[in-house]
Amino acid sequence: MSTSQNSPHSELPDDILLEIFHHLLGPPAIRESDTWLPVKLSHVCSNWRCLTLTSPLLWTNIFLASFSDPAILRQYLTRSGDALLRIDIIAAPTMESTLDVLAPILSNQSHRFVSFHLHNIDGDAAMEVLSFFTSPAPQLRSLHIQPCSEASLDTVFDDQMPLLGDMEIHTADPSNLLARRNLTRLFVHAAFVEMDQLVNLLRGCPTLESLDLACLSQPDDALRRLREIPVIPLKCLRELNVDNSDRADMAILPYLSFPKTTIVKLGYLRHSELVTVLRDCASLREIASDAKVATLELWPNTQFRYITLRSPQLEIQVYDDHTAPEFTGFSAMPFQALSHLTIHDNGCPFPTEHQWRHSFQRIPTITHLEVWAKDVTTLAILRVIGTDISDAETVLCPELTHLALLGDVNKEQAVCEEMVSCCIARAAAGAPITSCKIVLKETSTPILARLDEIGVQIKCIAHPFLSGGSNLFSPNTTAEVTAV
Repeated sequence: MSTSQNSPHSELPDDILLEIFHHLLGPPAIRESDTWLPVKLSHVCSNWRCLTLTSPLLWTNIFLASFSDPAILRQYLTRSGDALLRIDIIAAPTMESTLDVLAPILSNQSHRFVSFHLHNIDGDAAMEVLSFFTSPAPQLRSLHIQPCSEASLDTVFDDQMPLLGDMEIHTADPSNLLARRNLTRLFVHAAFVEMDQLVNLLRGCPTLESLDLACLSQPDDALRRLREIPVIPLKCLRELNVDNSDRADMAILPYLSFPKTTIVKLGYLRHSELVTVLRDCASLREIASDAKVATLELWPNTQFRYITLRSPQLEIQVYDDHTAPEFTGFSAMPFQALSHLTIHDNGCPFPTEHQWRHSFQRIPTITHLEVWAKDVTTLAILRVIGTDISDAETVLCPELTHLALLGDVNKEQAVCEEMVSCCIARAAAGAPITSCKIVLKETSTPILARLDEIGVQIKCIAHPFLSGGSNLFSPNTTAEVTAV
């Protein structure tokens, strides 16, 4: 398509145009649209065609699912010159008959690969593809292999990948790969792993910044041998994700040491497993102990009940296996510095008042408590923190000064009465709550005016379905009424 010489883009210098073209290629992750972008740019005008054909970097994204003609692939390789290549091979109907032709063409260029990603190809086909890539890849930084069944990695690039920093493996066993001193990201899912070999791999990766493990299958003898392995120091680790779906993944945690700044996500633990992990993994215990802000989410499920614990550096999912008399998950956490706690109840019929009491006994340092729950949970929490009080020593959470009840409750009168009783009891015991916030549907709840008598500042927020709020208290009160 021809364009006028007076078009605005014709005034741009070539170096600016090229900078724009490179920016259009997007982030390092390869997209199919990136592969065809230089072709589209070359059809805009003669000047753009000249620029694209003489710019090797524009031809370096090889999304193999887009190609069915080997001649097109050869043309891309020629136009890319000596530039480093990003290769993405993904299962597609158009590739079924051409993969065995395209792979050998690419294999001769392995010395130029900067990333090599193989996705969604079944085990036999994956092994056939990988068999072509046995030459060294001295520039390779990123290796992703995701077959649908086990594939051997013994000969991939002849294990000559000295710059490899990002490795993502699904199904295949990564433990036969040598340790990588430059590796910064390791992602292993759905693999049969000899755990001691995986430990040796981790031990040889001192610069590891991100570790993601899930669905690892391990023989019992490997777990027994693991007990004799010393702790692995991962001093650069910034992110740790472990999914315990197959009940074996958490076995690695006690043998890892990582900084207090590491962000940790743990999925699908039993209460007993969380207790064990926190007992045996000093690094995780230290992170939990230092947490100052946390959120507790309660979730119902057709098969089981589970909770999610969140803090700025922790996310832990624990499900209720009905074996713990205390509050599943939460009571296991060593929150020694916690000051702000938010509770979100999404319709769970648990925990009991006894379990709430057991949990609040473990967090004496909280100063702010925010509850998003309906009647049963809200009333249970108020009774636990506001009853059976004789003096300051018997008060749960003695430093609590700010209380917010923000859930959609139906028994507003009962909740208001319990909140007032809680505040009065705590004030009499020398552990007063100085600020309360509550969401109400009703426009008049006089009982709350009693809080003014003991110096509690109360903010009533109109329910979102109401148009606004009104002052519920006497002219002398300090209460503030606002609408959401």
